Amino acid sequence: MSIKLIATDLDGTLMSGDHLTVSPRTVAALQAAHDRGVCLAIATGRTLDFIDHVTAQVPFVDYVIYSNGAAVYDRKNDAHICQQLIPPKAVQRILQTLAPQPLYYNVYWDGGMYLEEARLPYYNSDSLPRAVLEQYMAKAHREENLLDKADKGAESIAVYDLNPEQADWVRSVLESQGLEVVSSLPNELECTAPGANKGAALAGIARQLKIEPEQVMSFGDAGNDCPMLAFAHYSFAMENGAPECKAAARYRAEANTADGVAKAIEQYVLAD
Repeated sequence: MSIKLIATDLDGTLMSGDHLTVSPRTVAALQAAHDRGVCLAIATGRTLDFIDHVTAQVPFVDYVIYSNGAAVYDRKNDAHICQQLIPPKAVQRILQTLAPQPLYYNVYWDGGMYLEEARLPYYNSDSLPRAVLEQYMAKAHREENLLDKADKGAESIAVYDLNPEQADWVRSVLESQGLEVVSSLPNELECTAPGANKGAALAGIARQLKIEPEQVMSFGDAGNDCPMLAFAHYSFAMENGAPECKAAARYRAEANTADGVAKAIEQYVLAD
């Protein structure tokens, strides 16, 4: 069966090492696949309002799976086709539990990132380049108390800069609400509603398009990509990917810094 749908993670996968640019070879491969009628989706843990600089480079992308699969945006029709939110009560319980702790966390609401200014000193991560962090912070919505906004469902809650003991405790807090818990960066945990993940979102797109898993290609590098890799028959873990990601994929792609996505598309989609 020919490949009819390609979904790719962003950071560590589609994006170059700077987390901001897509290489010319990768843009060309995606454009050529799209010109052949292949539908394209980007699947990210980022919020919807932090992908503009990506879609500006690949404006032909059809779908955006964001906040780790909590929502799917159809770019062609300017419509959300799927949204699974953490219930307000669960959001409130989590924020009340986290509040006394010296931790930095943020909440994703309505496609945007919300944070408490007073918690910024707890964020010392070097897992992303400074230029990326500056863009994140420039787009962030700053609140005095996130609980004041917790009367509605959230796409995701993420907690950063965790040592092993903190990570175990935070995981237990998130899982106690029955949520999906994954990690997309070192020393970080994030959660979504039960059943909300990149794999479920990709499966939903495929069903809508009447495309079988055997006709789907996916790329990823981190634990939050595993459900998406498990769904697609042509699943590729990046050479720079995490061990669990490589275990979930059927194939291996070269590193993101070596145009791994482009080379796999050239071989499996464009060569015939």
